[in-house]
Amino acid sequence: MVIKCLFLFLIATPVFAQQMDSVIAVVPYVYIDDIVITGNRKTKDWIILRELEFTSGDSLSVIDLPATLERNRLRLMNTGLFTSAQIEKSVSTPQHLQLKIVLVETWYIYPVPLFELADRNFNVWWDEFNRSLRRVNYGMDLSYMNLTGHADALKIKGQFGFNNRYELGYRFPPFNRAGTIGMQTSMAYSRTHELGFLTTGNRVIFFRDPDQWIFQQAAATANFYWRPKLLTIHTFTMEYRNNRIADVIARDSNPDFFLHGANRQRHFSLVYKFVTDHRDIRPYPLHGWQLVVEARQNGLLPSDDLHLARLFAEYSKYFSFDKRWSLETAVKGRTTLPRKKPPYYNNQALGYGGSFVRGYELYVADGLDYFVAKTGLHFNLFDRNFNLGKWMPVKAFKIFPLKLYLSLNNDFGYANDPWYRANNPISNRWLYGYGVGLDFVAYYDKTARIEWSRNDLGQSGFYIQIDTGL
Repeated sequence: MVIKCLFLFLIATPVFAQQMDSVIAVVPYVYIDDIVITGNRKTKDWIILRELEFTSGDSLSVIDLPATLERNRLRLMNTGLFTSAQIEKSVSTPQHLQLKIVLVETWYIYPVPLFELADRNFNVWWDEFNRSLRRVNYGMDLSYMNLTGHADALKIKGQFGFNNRYELGYRFPPFNRAGTIGMQTSMAYSRTHELGFLTTGNRVIFFRDPDQWIFQQAAATANFYWRPKLLTIHTFTMEYRNNRIADVIARDSNPDFFLHGANRQRHFSLVYKFVTDHRDIRPYPLHGWQLVVEARQNGLLPSDDLHLARLFAEYSKYFSFDKRWSLETAVKGRTTLPRKKPPYYNNQALGYGGSFVRGYELYVADGLDYFVAKTGLHFNLFDRNFNLGKWMPVKAFKIFPLKLYLSLNNDFGYANDPWYRANNPISNRWLYGYGVGLDFVAYYDKTARIEWSRNDLGQSGFYIQIDTGL
């Protein structure tokens, strides 16, 4: 094999000066002599290099080289540290090359003025509360990403208006050079004049008193992560929560809110989370797969007011058929122990966060357990970069990439609620929804979805989901 490669090299030498890529194709492997990084004015080189699956001196398959470089380019983008990343190759000899990583760092300081809705999602605010501007929060949310150039982050939040929230958090730089061990801490205090205290007709019923704080929460978390492989991470989290509700809720409106008419719930929690993420573009995946497993124990001390153990799992798989067509499939579920009546406050299932069935965005289905399966067929309608030029003073955002996808969606799910199912007809039954949507992806990690969905009750409507990537 060595003699064959040498012979091919000798006869290809005249062509080498003109077509380096064709010369490199005559050998099965190439060796990386050096990796040069440019454009990282703040981010340390080792933070970038730890995201790559190769290093100087490694050999790479020539046949797989384009796919390998693209896969690693997307890994750099998935860090959230850059608005653009390119990996360029230059050939020194037929079996040796140099890689040049060209980066454009994102804007790391986000002093974002807060003006957000107090409700579960945009659709609830629009439909149930008549687009009332009284139900908004305002303030300032300061995120300083990559504070020291070591992929650390500082978060300070002051929120006023309908709900108050004050938060301080910091993600530390990795503790070791390999970047496999790290830590993040946060403290928060929140309070509100309104509280969803009961579910009837699978809609949350609210109690409001402008003269007193109906719900208050103090929370502190510390999590430690271990990242033994590039795409695998283990996280161990310790939490403390101290929740208090007004006596009118505990005594009169819903004594089961914390159970037994209690107006306070305090407990420590321990959480283990395992994630292995092989998706190509994390904000809007088109290819790859992800597995998430989380085990949570709420209540570590005999004196804690809550004792619940929960196991959650999610698996998603993405198929890319060509440059335009892709298929998304995902299943997720949760189960709870012990099998006894939980506090109403800790009985959330479908309709909260990202766990919902399309067409049921305005509803909730509480329960100890739930299951959701989602599919979406995506077609790329538009993909273009816009140069904003002098209209955008921030270099990181001068190039505005925008993609538009048509999506055909199909979901079904189930929530098991043994204890609070009275007057909630969509609990303890299979739910089904489908529809069509337009998905916008801007600056790689900012997405907006406008969807028309219909459920198996015959109800339909337009719904909006927004993720700014912050």
